[in-house]
Amino acid sequence: MGNTHTGNGGNSGGWQADASSDATGTARPVSGRASDLPPLDVAGIHPRPDRKLTDEKMSEAAAQRVGRLGGGFRTMIFSSMATLLVIIALPLVLGLPSKVDPWSISSIANGNVNVTFLDADGNLLAHRGYRQEETVSLDEMPPYLVQAVLAMEDRRFYRHWGVDILGVLRAAQANFAANRIVEGGSTITQQLARNLYLDGSRNFGRKAQEAALAFWLEQHLTKKEILELYLNRIYLGAGAYGVEAASQVYFSKSVRDLTVSEAALIAGLPKAPAQLSPARDLARAQERAALVLEKLEETGWMSAAEIEAARAEPAMIDLEERSRELLAPYFVDWVYSRLPLWIDGPPRELVVETTIDLEMQRKAEEAVRASFERLRRGVEVDQAALVSINLSGEVKAMVGGQDYLQSQFNRATQAIRQPGSAFKPIVYMAALQNGYTPYSGVVDRPVKISGWRPLNANRRYSGWMQMRNAVAYSVNTIAVRVAHKVGLEKVADYARASGITTPMPEHPSLALGAMGTRLVELTGSYAPLANGGFETQAHGITRITNVDGKVLYERARKVVGAMPPPYSENNYGKERVDEDARTVPLFAKVATTRDAQTMTKMLRRVISIGTGRKASLGRREAAGKTGTTNDNRDAVFVGYTADLVTGVWMGNDNNAEMGRVYGGTLPATMWANFMKAAHEGMPRRKIYKRHWVMPHPSQYKKNEPPEADPEHEEVPVAETQAPPKYSVLRSKLNGLSSALSAASTLQPTMAETVQAPRSRRMDRSVFRSRDD
Repeated sequence: MGNTHTGNGGNSGGWQADASSDATGTARPVSGRASDLPPLDVAGIHPRPDRKLTDEKMSEAAAQRVGRLGGGFRTMIFSSMATLLVIIALPLVLGLPSKVDPWSISSIANGNVNVTFLDADGNLLAHRGYRQEETVSLDEMPPYLVQAVLAMEDRRFYRHWGVDILGVLRAAQANFAANRIVEGGSTITQQLARNLYLDGSRNFGRKAQEAALAFWLEQHLTKKEILELYLNRIYLGAGAYGVEAASQVYFSKSVRDLTVSEAALIAGLPKAPAQLSPARDLARAQERAALVLEKLEETGWMSAAEIEAARAEPAMIDLEERSRELLAPYFVDWVYSRLPLWIDGPPRELVVETTIDLEMQRKAEEAVRASFERLRRGVEVDQAALVSINLSGEVKAMVGGQDYLQSQFNRATQAIRQPGSAFKPIVYMAALQNGYTPYSGVVDRPVKISGWRPLNANRRYSGWMQMRNAVAYSVNTIAVRVAHKVGLEKVADYARASGITTPMPEHPSLALGAMGTRLVELTGSYAPLANGGFETQAHGITRITNVDGKVLYERARKVVGAMPPPYSENNYGKERVDEDARTVPLFAKVATTRDAQTMTKMLRRVISIGTGRKASLGRREAAGKTGTTNDNRDAVFVGYTADLVTGVWMGNDNNAEMGRVYGGTLPATMWANFMKAAHEGMPRRKIYKRHWVMPHPSQYKKNEPPEADPEHEEVPVAETQAPPKYSVLRSKLNGLSSALSAASTLQPTMAETVQAPRSRRMDRSVFRSRDD
C-alpha cells in the first residue's frame, strides 16, 4: 500500500539517520517527501514520532542545519521558536481545562441542532441539522481514506505538535500580503480544536485560541486518537458529521466498504463541505476528488495502478433516487430556518410537528413539473413556485423551484418579486372599507398622477363601468384612480394588516403591484378574503418538543370562519357583541365578513368571465386574481376555494422576459391543475354560506355548557339550528311566504302595460384581448 522506509523509525521529531551523514550517524532534517516519512503501521497510518529526543541532539542537529543553510534560515528558526513559546504560554493565559474527554461532548455541531420533522399526520418527514452514525475506529477505516485525508488536510500531521510552524509562516505571509485572513494553515489538530470548542469566526484572536487548544490536545491525546476523533466528527456536507455518516448519506454504505474513488470524494469535502457536496454539485465534487488523487500520487502513498483505476471510475451518486428520498425539501428548509423564532437556549435535539400534507405536496410538485413539460414555443421560463395553505394559514404544500437538487433557493419564501395585478384585491378591499361597492360607477380613461401615466394591458379604454367589472377584467387605470381616491396610506395599511411585510412605496404605481413581496405572504393576504376577514399568517409549525417529550412551543388553536353567535353584524357591517357575552379575542379581524364576502363575489367573476378563465374548477366555486408585471417578467395567479388558498408564480431567476406568459395563462393553468387534484374526495362547498363555527367555551353564558363536540372546534358546521330567539321571526316569515305563494297572480290591464326602459349595457368586446 505505501512505501517502506529503511531509516530508523525510532528517531523522531522530524529527524532520521541518513547514509550520507558522517560516521557518527549525525541526523539531518527530513524533507516533505513520502520517502522521508516513518513506516506505516498495520492500518497504513504513520505512527506518532517519539518525542524523547534529548536537548543535546536537538541543539547539535540545529547547529548542523544552520551551518548548511546560512543566516537566512536562522531567522526562521528564531521565529519558529518564538511562535512555539507563545503557543506553550497561551494555555496558561487562557485558562484551558486540565483534562479532556472529547467523546463525552454531546453537541456534535457547534451552534446547530438535530431536528426531526413530522408531517401533519405524524409521519417522518425529514431530518435537518447534524447526522452522526456510529463511531468507527481508525483500524476499521480503509487505509486509503485516511491517507487521502492526510494528503489534503495535513501532510505533516505526524511531524508537528499541533501547529505546523512552516504552515503558519506560509499562511502568515499570505495573510499579511492580502491584509486579511485568506489562508488558515490549520492542522488536523487545530481543526479538531475548532470543532470541539470554538465558533466559526475568522480573526487573529480566534486563531491564537485554536493554536493553544491544538497544542493542549496534543499533550492529552495520541496522534491516533486525534485522527480518529477528527474523522468521526468533521462536517462533510448534507448534514453529515463524520466519515461514516457521509458514507451513508452519499453512497448508502458503511465507510468500511468505500472504494478508492469514493474515499477520495469524501476526503475532498472538509475544506468547503456545503459548496463541494456531491448532493449539491456532483461535477464539482468529482473535480475535487481528482485533485485528491493527484495529491495521493505526489506523496507516493498509493501505487500508480491504484490511482489510475480510481480515476477511470469516479464516484457517483444517484441524484434521481436522492431526489425521490427528499420530501417537501423547500418546506423543510423554510421551517428549519424559522426555528430560532420559537426556541431559545443551547443546541439540542428537537422534534418538530409540521402542517405539511404529503399527498398535497406530491400533487403540487407534479403540477409544477407538468407545466414545464408543456411549454409553448417562444416561451422562456425556467422557474416556478407554489404555496397552498388552508383557511387558518397552515401550509399544506410548498414548491420553491423546479428542481431542489439544482437550486435550493426557495422562490416561495425568499424571492421578492412584483405581484402585478394580483395586488389589486388589496386595493379594492381598502375601497370597500371606505364606501365603495361592487356597483360603484368608475371610468376607464387615460389618467395622469404626479407625471405618471398608467396604461391598460391592451392599450384601450372602455369608459364608464361598474367596479366589479374593473376587477374582473383587471383594468389598470381604474385601480389607480380608486387607490388615489381612497388613499395610498389606507391601501398600505390593509396590505400590512393582511400579512405583507415587505416595504411599500408611496407611489401611485403601488395600485398595480409595483412593489416586491414574497409569494407566501401574497398567498396569505388572500386568506382573510376566504375565511371571513380574519387575520391569517402562513405558518408551518404546530408544535416543537425535545426528545424527552417536553413541549417547547405550541401554536394556539384558533377558530376560523364567520362570526358565531353571540356575535353578529348590524346593517352597516359593523360588528356587535351581546351585552351578556364575554369577549374573547380569537383572531384579529382585518376586514368585516361582509366586505370579505363582497370581494369574493367580485373575484369569482375573474374566473367565470374575466382574465382568469383558465383557472376554472368546473362546478367547484373558486375565486382568484391574475397578475403580470412589465415586459412579462413575472406572472402570478392567487386564488382560493372554501378549503384552500393557493398562489403560483412563474418567472426567470435572472429577471429576463418570458415571452407570452401572463398570469391568466400558464400560472392559472398550473393553479387549476393543482387545485383539482388537491380537492379530490372533498365535497363541493360554497366559499360563503350560512354556517357558524364552534365558539370558544368562555363565550357561553355561565352554567351553559356547549352542546357540540369540542373535537370540531376548528371545523365549520354546514347546517345548524337557529338560536331560540330567532324561531318566532322565522315562523312569521314562513307564514308570510306561504300566504304570498297562495295568492292569485294579478294581471295588468292594457292601460297599465308600460314598456320597460331600455337598460344601459356595457360593451364587453373591448375586453376580449385582455390576457392579464
